[in-house]
Amino acid sequence: MTMIESLVALLILVLVVGIVVWLVLWLISEIPMPDPFGRIARILVIIIAVLIILARALPLIGISAL
Repeated sequence: MTMIESLVALLILVLVVGIVVWLVLWLISEIPMPDPFGRIARILVIIIAVLIILARALPLIGISAL
């Protein structure tokens, strides 16, 4: 894959992950949960999304992902 193809694939991944995260965060906000549990769920969703994007982006700059 060329660099441009990799960047386009990364952009598509970021868009898809962003839409999924937005939907999951919206669903979490619609479910009545006590504050600590809702906050923890939102934080976990965001951390997982960042890890997915980093796992895909790191090989582009020459750092192998785990």
